[in-house]
Amino acid sequence: MNCAALSCGDTTIVIDCGIGFTDEHGAELVHADFGWLLEQHRNLEAIVITHGHEDHIGALPYFLKQLRVPVFAPPYAAALIEDRLREHRLRNVDLRVSPAGSHEQIGCISMERFAVHHSIADATGLILDTPVGTVVHTGDFKIESDPCEGQRFDRDRLEQVARDGVRLLLSDSTGADVDGRARIERDAETALEDWILRSPNRVVVATFSSNAFRLRAVLRIARECGRKVCLLGMSVQKHTETAQALGLLPPLDDLLIAPGEVDGLPRDQALILAGGTQGEPASALSRLGRDEHAHVHLEAGDTVIFSSRAIPGNELGVFNLVNRFERRGLEVITRARHPEVHASGHGSREEQRAMIKLLRPEAFVPVHGTHHHRSRHLELAHEEGIAQTQLVENGNVLELTRDTLGVVDTVPTGRIYIDGMRALSAEVIAERRAMASGGLLSVVLSLKGGRLRELPHVLSRGVWDGSERVRLERKVAEQVRNRLKGQRFGDAAEAEEAAIEAARKFLVHNHRRRPLITADVHGEP
Repeated sequence: MNCAALSCGDTTIVIDCGIGFTDEHGAELVHADFGWLLEQHRNLEAIVITHGHEDHIGALPYFLKQLRVPVFAPPYAAALIEDRLREHRLRNVDLRVSPAGSHEQIGCISMERFAVHHSIADATGLILDTPVGTVVHTGDFKIESDPCEGQRFDRDRLEQVARDGVRLLLSDSTGADVDGRARIERDAETALEDWILRSPNRVVVATFSSNAFRLRAVLRIARECGRKVCLLGMSVQKHTETAQALGLLPPLDDLLIAPGEVDGLPRDQALILAGGTQGEPASALSRLGRDEHAHVHLEAGDTVIFSSRAIPGNELGVFNLVNRFERRGLEVITRARHPEVHASGHGSREEQRAMIKLLRPEAFVPVHGTHHHRSRHLELAHEEGIAQTQLVENGNVLELTRDTLGVVDTVPTGRIYIDGMRALSAEVIAERRAMASGGLLSVVLSLKGGRLRELPHVLSRGVWDGSERVRLERKVAEQVRNRLKGQRFGDAAEAEEAAIEAARKFLVHNHRRRPLITADVHGEP
């Protein structure tokens, strides 16, 4: 859910605009509340995307539905954004492709991109020249000692920027708990090759679809091992198409097979690239785990390789998926037992330290990660002698001058939940929360001449066990009737409010229950 605003004079730019995945309140996605940003619309001049991961681009359609501003993105991210805009039927968006090395003047802010290593193609950081000095935003990064083809890190440019002076460094904190340096992509490629070569039957490789370097490696290994490749999952297919269109993958027509062809091949000639590394219930990988895929079926002796990590919060879902495969006699290779099969896209502590030493900023603010990660990252800045540092939380207003750095204010922040492609209102969220915690109770009233004419009908779900539900629903109905009896109501809304209040008091005082209560009037009030 990365989304930060940088304001200078009359110019405001947004850096990244991402989503998170959730199952809270029955929603699928969550993004930042854009209320404050939308209030700044007269000064808001651009959204600047650092790279194409969903937690950096996924909320763009929801923002652009409310306010159209130019969007600057590197090539791979721009291709993914175009796809998202088509899904949301958004046309005439001012999307500008700006690769590493490009320069843009946005109001009083001069922006230059630099390339960084990450687990997606065209990842960039930002060099922002402002009236109070140069601000560097690393984006998500790592520093590979032996990068593979297509990976680039603009060290020479950063050294030059450091010589000219960096006023503030905003740096990725995600890997702050991992000592040393992150495993490099080439090592993960070698490990995958070893496991695929030694696997006697079908192989499933589950990895983050956005990692074109990993996809390319698996496709190469499959070709050299004489295996055909089946792409399972919409995300894997879309990222493969995007990577091919941008020249990151070679022609694949003779290598790929459709899902319906997998079961017809000898088991040692098929490799499946599947999405769903986080155990998402509807994903291709989860359907394979439940043996519910329409075309592809795995058997005992097949191998599943999780070339990925469990994102914090998803551990239980991933573990349950691993168990499903193992119960069926499949060999499962995970990062937990075989760390060599995955390389993180985020630098560990020594790479974070190297970035600080490379840029030698006057001031430092850790970004991207939990409070814990940012606190750990801040320790490195202190060890490297950075004089001005600051931890920030959501909503903090950080003021940077030529001489000072500090939090001076806060602005409203929040979370917007998405169900389908529509935002859930605060009212709907409150109702879902109440139903989830206390159940639902409905009261149906029949009025004549503004007066209650018969015993209300009460229906509940998730409040009482089935064995006592009917009896207690009648108790509630009798209580509502007794409270409303003799009253004359001017309209349906007045009667419904009185019924809800009567039911609420009875449930709280007699049963200590607080379900969501609704009331409805049938007939003429």
